[in-house]
Amino acid sequence: MKTILSVIAIIIFCSLSFAQDIEGSKDHPMFNRLTGFFITQYEEEEFGSHIFYDLNDNELNVEGEKTFIRYESENEVGALKIIRNFSNAIKKIGGTAYESSGNRTYLYLKEGNKETWAEVFAGDYDYDLTIIEKGEVEQEVTANAILKELKETGKAILYINFDSGKSTIKKESMPVVEQIIEMMRLAPDIKISVEGHTDSDGSNESNLKLSEARAKAVVEAITKGGIDAARLSSAGFGEEKPISDNTTADGKAKNRRVELINK
Repeated sequence: MKTILSVIAIIIFCSLSFAQDIEGSKDHPMFNRLTGFFITQYEEEEFGSHIFYDLNDNELNVEGEKTFIRYESENEVGALKIIRNFSNAIKKIGGTAYESSGNRTYLYLKEGNKETWAEVFAGDYDYDLTIIEKGEVEQEVTANAILKELKETGKAILYINFDSGKSTIKKESMPVVEQIIEMMRLAPDIKISVEGHTDSDGSNESNLKLSEARAKAVVEAITKGGIDAARLSSAGFGEEKPISDNTTADGKAKNRRVELINK
């Protein structure tokens, strides 16, 4: 009899403790939880990555501040209903949603210079919410400012965004390249070395190759703008010369840079 009562007590205790969030957990400010759900797993990383898919079903490895939250409910809600709730919610605030299956959706929202990606993976009684907040280093770049920095310090630090793991310059960073071209037109005697740098994620070898490829891509873009290739050279240093702490998302963002060196 005592054994039976003990088992009943354990079941009652588990049922009662289930209906509350685990210690240290919280909702993400952008995503309200569905009614009747409670947090049973919670993880935060200052810098992490996750695979998402866009509207064209292209795989994207997105990096930034990462949050993972698992929600569970004692009542059956249904995977499709959970997915549709999130898809409709993100669209109402100007974002996009891509439902890759009946139980998974990918969400995207851009506000100013900040991008937020989220994946919702749902069951009938639960759902996982994975969020990456991708903040880029903000800067206002002009040809005169670049030239002034080159003359005063011998180098100019710029943040040019590339496709993840590749040397393809993103469209939003082309205005930075255009200002480099304009700077070299303003100062026809100046010669520069374009140097690529990465954060510490990945191997030394892969980072070195990536930084070299990205520096070459910038040089190619400048020459396409009408600048004589003889005035340009490129080099990559990978993670060898950090200018900030590689243990934080902000520090890693600062280390992923391009430097122009006055020759």
